[in-house]
Amino acid sequence: MDNEQDTQNSGSSNNTFPLHFVSREEMREPDPADGQAWTDRGNNAAANEDYETAAECFERAVAADPEDARARYNLALAQQYLGDTELAIAGYRRAIDLDPNLIDSYINLGNLYGEIGMYEESLETFQQGLELDPQSDELYLSVGDTYRLQNLYRDAIQAYRQALMLNPDNTLAADNLRDVRERVNDQYRRMMEQERRIDEDPADPTRYAELASIQLDMHRYDEALSLANQMIALDPQGRAGYDMLAAVYEQMGDAEQAAEIYQRIANQHPEDPDVWEKLGFWRSLQDRTNEAIVAYERAVELDAQRTTARFSLAEAYLEADRYADALPIYQNMVDTGEGLLQDDDLAAAFAGLAEAYNSLGRHDEAMRVSHQLLERFEDDPEGYYQLAVAYDGLNRPNDAIENYLNAIDADPLNADYYNDLADTLLTEKRYDEALEYAQQAIAMDPSLTVAYETLAQVYDALGRGDEAEEARIQARELRSATGA
Repeated sequence: MDNEQDTQNSGSSNNTFPLHFVSREEMREPDPADGQAWTDRGNNAAANEDYETAAECFERAVAADPEDARARYNLALAQQYLGDTELAIAGYRRAIDLDPNLIDSYINLGNLYGEIGMYEESLETFQQGLELDPQSDELYLSVGDTYRLQNLYRDAIQAYRQALMLNPDNTLAADNLRDVRERVNDQYRRMMEQERRIDEDPADPTRYAELASIQLDMHRYDEALSLANQMIALDPQGRAGYDMLAAVYEQMGDAEQAAEIYQRIANQHPEDPDVWEKLGFWRSLQDRTNEAIVAYERAVELDAQRTTARFSLAEAYLEADRYADALPIYQNMVDTGEGLLQDDDLAAAFAGLAEAYNSLGRHDEAMRVSHQLLERFEDDPEGYYQLAVAYDGLNRPNDAIENYLNAIDADPLNADYYNDLADTLLTEKRYDEALEYAQQAIAMDPSLTVAYETLAQVYDALGRGDEAEEARIQARELRSATGA
């Protein structure tokens, strides 16, 4: 019987969810290869709220049996108690990969995603949990809270109602439902007040714009689109209606329509760099990289100091394999950015410059830039990653492995880091370690096609041909689905 221990999620208000440490047997003196003994010792430490010791014990349990999903889960839970959110997320994802029926992993993982603002991943995780346990009022409560954080009140109401149907005594669901109702009522009051203002002057397009903004807040897209079109009808030559139309499509995530509207605005107002930059963004989302480059180039031409457009242009050049074109943009930002760029932007410029050098095969220069980045911004994950790539390119695998590990420590959520580390470990014939990191890459991003290809190569090296073929089939299916 598993012991249960509940706590409140420190990163989420009005939301309590269970954190269960898994215990199986009584404590006994652990042996290095005895995962069960380390699990029991970890549970004992957790019961005494010594989570650092618990984490150390669960790490030993994982080392003893890397395929033990519950050991992974327990380690992630201890890391969650210690505030190591990203490490905990990585651990829960691996636990789910090993045991897709471990329902508590979905609950804790979804809540952690919500804590760091990854709401789409949070909702996806909760929905996966509900497929396993459709009667969980706790999961519906978490779904409602996630929707509420995004101001998706109608969806939140439905989730809270479902939680209460399953458990009428769920007081948090009842309280949060009342809170959402108040917010919805306030939105309706604002909407009716703006409707009255339009009635006072139906020919004023700006009043429609304010009402459309309220409708957008309420995620009532059809109404907002209708209002934007009314603005265009009232002032066909004006820009406000088209700006509102673009804003609606942006919030809807409709890349095709958003790009079409921004193209129209750019044609009418060709001297506006902001419009060209937004057009470039939506063209990028359409995978129309060359058109995105043209738009970004125009934005930079109109405003050479426009940092976001310069970054986007350099990234688009990298996407198009135009590394030599990306290089001077990043170099200029590195040379002139001190005191002008925010620290995050300056670090990104160094990382982009190192990536451009690595892509050009100029690994010594990539190393130099990566070291400069790490000297200025200690433990920057991209600094370690680009350094590792450079070492790989220079055939220094041990140094590459060390820096891939450093990158993972700094950013445990980046699936590419795990996959590239697995690839290097594979070349060094460290097959068991390569298998672990390839599987972790897939756990972090199940859509990462190259990770399945790496996994297949590892299985081939281990003589596990059937599993290698299964991994290749998954890779082919992903490539077919994405058109890659």
